[in-house]
Amino acid sequence: MMPRLQLSLEQSNAIRKAICGIEQSIKNRLGLRNTLGDRIIIEDEVLVYEGDKLLFKSKGHIVNQGLIMIINLMAVAGLNSTSIVPSYAWLTITNGRMRVGTGTGVTVGTMTALVTEVATNPNTQGGATASPATGTYRVSWTGTWNAGTLAAITVTEIGLFLYLNPALQSFGATGMTATANTLFSRLSSSDGDFSAFVVNVAVPLVIEWRLTFTFA
Repeated sequence: MMPRLQLSLEQSNAIRKAICGIEQSIKNRLGLRNTLGDRIIIEDEVLVYEGDKLLFKSKGHIVNQGLIMIINLMAVAGLNSTSIVPSYAWLTITNGRMRVGTGTGVTVGTMTALVTEVATNPNTQGGATASPATGTYRVSWTGTWNAGTLAAITVTEIGLFLYLNPALQSFGATGMTATANTLFSRLSSSDGDFSAFVVNVAVPLVIEWRLTFTFA
């Protein structure tokens, strides 16, 4: 006769979790459970224009400190001031900005900067929120470099920098501060996101960065 296996509480809980996961998956597939809101898709999308002409549309790569900030905003109990939020002073290009670069190398989660950043801010920055469809919500940031602001450089990377705290905060933390111009997401030709392009100095360069949340 086989001896009765004694499971620790940790092992027992792990097995129960696995069984519950299987049961829930079966219910989902058979349509026996309402799945609304139990999973969302976050799409990081970038549109680049030469004047009014769309040059390309692609998807960016949110880095670790960008994802951490989303969690921080849900977990902390208080901010250092009411202005410690990602888009604070974006419109005045003070604490957040769009930047292009000429560096190479694929995006990794630990990145905190572009590889070779061009230190020229857009002339103007804007933003908007929208609900393009039922169950879909979007925030977008735009940056516009007027004709001639940038030299005829070859752009190989683009970065979205926001007003973030890149360190994971404890739940219920108060007095969270933020750091200006912290990399949130990157787009690059090295990742296969787009083909490197030379800035057309005769027309404005306009970049729209979208973050779209959708019920899966």
